[in-house]
Amino acid sequence: MADIQHKRTTAAQWTILNPVLADGEMGIETDTRQFKFGNGVTAWSGLNYGGSSAGGNVDGGVSDSIYGGIPIIDGGGI
Repeated sequence: MADIQHKRTTAAQWTILNPVLADGEMGIETDTRQFKFGNGVTAWSGLNYGGSSAGGNVDGGVSDSIYGGIPIIDGGGI
């Protein structure tokens, strides 16, 4: 069984590179431990951070899937 590897680098490097992550692909800031999910279209700087206590979606900004103020990871397909 192969290990799953997520893209990861420092917050500064993410800002410099500003890549477009594939739909559902996770990128991790190694120094802040924050993460974002790609949607296949939006560059890093335009994506929302996942796991935010402020609510909102955690699927890279694709949908507004909120139920009772709790973010739902839905992959943005609906």
